[in-house]
Amino acid sequence: MSKVSRFSNVRTVTAELSIEYLKPVRVGAELTVEGFNTRREGGQLYHEGEIRDAAGTLLARGRGRFVVVDLERFAQQAAGNKETR
Repeated sequence: MSKVSRFSNVRTVTAELSIEYLKPVRVGAELTVEGFNTRREGGQLYHEGEIRDAAGTLLARGRGRFVVVDLERFAQQAAGNKETR
C-alpha cells in the first residue's frame, strides 16, 4: 500500500498497518494486488489494499496510515547525525 503514496509525488513512512487474512493463498496461484488512496488529512495519507485470486475471490485486505516525510529535512538530519559520530 505504501507505493500508492508515490502517485501523490510524496515519500511516506508507515505509521499504522492492519491486514485481515480472509482465505488461504495457494503457492504459485495468480493473484491481483490493488492498493488505493482513500483520503488525505494534512500530512497523513490513508490507503487500503486487496488481494484477490484469478476468480476474483477476496483473499486479504488491509488498511494503512502513512505520514509524509520532508525529504530535505530528513537529509539535513541524516547529515547532522554523520557529523556527530
